[in-house]
Amino acid sequence: MHIRSVCLFLLTFSLMLPVGSNVAKPAMEHNKDKQFTSGWLESVVLEPWQIKLRAKFDTGAKTSSLHAVDIQRFKRNGQAWVRFKTEDKKKDLTTKSIELPVKRDVKIKSHHRGAAVRPVVAMRFCLNGHLYHGEFSLVDRSGFNYPVLLGRRVLKQGIIVDASTTFTLPIDLPQCKRLLEKNVVTNREQ
Repeated sequence: MHIRSVCLFLLTFSLMLPVGSNVAKPAMEHNKDKQFTSGWLESVVLEPWQIKLRAKFDTGAKTSSLHAVDIQRFKRNGQAWVRFKTEDKKKDLTTKSIELPVKRDVKIKSHHRGAAVRPVVAMRFCLNGHLYHGEFSLVDRSGFNYPVLLGRRVLKQGIIVDASTTFTLPIDLPQCKRLLEKNVVTNREQ
């Protein structure tokens, strides 16, 4: 009889929950005032380097990725770091060198090449007049059309993607720099 009572209680409790609710993991709070719609292609500015890159917004990818070449792992004060270069071949032929701590490694499965381990770094970028924080796996994307792929972890910070448009958002480099100086980062995941 005890098991039947517990089951009846759980069933009753589950019927009182709103459809789609997640008891174990609360849904992320969204600030409707901070949401905006972007095209499936937009320009972003990596901060603090002021590197303007074209980004593809990909709702099918969880983690974002960044075009990186000459990837070199090294240790700094006992911590794993990575040094790499990035560029947008269509927009800027100048290659920028960046050094960042490695947050983690991610194993990416590919149908053509098997699994590969990539370093993941945390970076800030400016989009639509706001600074965002995201994790990017580093990979040579020279075979792809766009040097940046923004995945769901970044998009769920209030970016709605309109698949019918491209390059709808203005890039204001002075505004991006001012935001960086004030250290105002939009990030509801921390």
